[in-house]
Amino acid sequence: MNQFRMVTIASNPRLSTDTVLLSSKIAADIDIANLPELTFGVGLHRKILKPKVNTKVNNKNLISLNPSTMRRLFLSSGRKYGIYIGAAEIRLGPVVGILAETSPDANRPFAGQSGFFQQMITASRRLGQICFGFSIYGIHWQSNTVSGWTYSGGRWYRATFPLPDVVYPRAKGYSAAVNSARRNMQSRGVAFSNPALIGKWQTYKIISQHPELIPHLPDTQLVTNLKQVDSMISKYRGVYIKPVNGSMGRNIIKVVRGPGTNRYHIQYRHSQGTFYGSASSMSALRQKLRRIMGRRRYIVQKQINLIRSGGNILDVRVFIQKDHSGEWSITGMACRVGRNGSITSNICSGGYAMRVTGVLRVRFQDEEKVREIMETIRYVAKEAVLAIENAIGPSGEMGVDIGVDRAGNVWFIEANLKPGRQVFRMLNETRIRRMTVVKPLLYARYLAGFEPKKPLR
Repeated sequence: MNQFRMVTIASNPRLSTDTVLLSSKIAADIDIANLPELTFGVGLHRKILKPKVNTKVNNKNLISLNPSTMRRLFLSSGRKYGIYIGAAEIRLGPVVGILAETSPDANRPFAGQSGFFQQMITASRRLGQICFGFSIYGIHWQSNTVSGWTYSGGRWYRATFPLPDVVYPRAKGYSAAVNSARRNMQSRGVAFSNPALIGKWQTYKIISQHPELIPHLPDTQLVTNLKQVDSMISKYRGVYIKPVNGSMGRNIIKVVRGPGTNRYHIQYRHSQGTFYGSASSMSALRQKLRRIMGRRRYIVQKQINLIRSGGNILDVRVFIQKDHSGEWSITGMACRVGRNGSITSNICSGGYAMRVTGVLRVRFQDEEKVREIMETIRYVAKEAVLAIENAIGPSGEMGVDIGVDRAGNVWFIEANLKPGRQVFRMLNETRIRRMTVVKPLLYARYLAGFEPKKPLR
């Protein structure tokens, strides 16, 4: 775990509520003699205090406050916090809020994400941060506070927190209410570690603006007329039709024209499972597609002849994140293998994980070829992340899905701004899994100004 400067908060009922007592070690970093007042900040809460020096404490990072002042600043006596010292300012934390939907189960208040959030909150304490989970319905705009959940002592409990310095967004989908709350928080000075979600078509358009990435893009069109699907099937025989705003592989359609015939085989993934069907003509296919697609917007994409494992489709998930340096790095990568008969590799639909080098060695049996493919995977993933970030704004993490075809060519499939981490747990990659949890907290330090910032590339 990274070592950052920490300060211990102590309760002192003899102090007045408008006074802060600083140890000599902390006071040495501030010109107390010429400083009648000090701004003390926790999250978006600020309080003006009169600083005094505790001459009895020399070599400790210690701050003493009246218990009432401590409560108003959402601090706990005896706990260590990260500290930022500026000109006439001290800030503690930072405060990190994890934005997500809540569930009625008090033992799992964030449903399937509860275990992940629990790990983040536990890790945040070791970094001196205040971390909690919340939904948009827990925000109290008038008081700049949030009713949220935190985890301690083996259980979840509710508490009130200040509006955070940084929000780590894990809410689902493209909700207008979430986007509205996001804009409101940003207008008050809250930073977000990732931009709002973008769709597959916008992602494709961004990547296609970069000549170095075009060779790694499968032919893709936005479906405005089913004649486009006809044309793509005629050209490639097999296509994937994907919802622009879909996630977790849901509502994806695969269409393949039988060899030497006009019969079309359809596979369609929805929440209840996989649907199999066929159509004897293009007009019959269009009718089926209209029923399946409904009013959703779709893209149509050339089918890539991906390598497989045990006959099952697979891709490579590359997990790329920033830390307190504000720089991108690859945290880890793994193959996601779809379950038998699946048209997607998603773990949530029954897939499993494998190590990338092992899969490539079995397929290509040439160490030089494997190294070349691995280098290309890293290159495409990193360049795609930089291209997307330059288009949509500063970002902190992405899960980039990469396909490798049977000739060893590398293809960009999509980038996820809310990536899952299950693949690393499945592979018992404990260190990588832990880093995927810690890095968003480290990046929050950077966003909150607790670390010196560097310009975007």
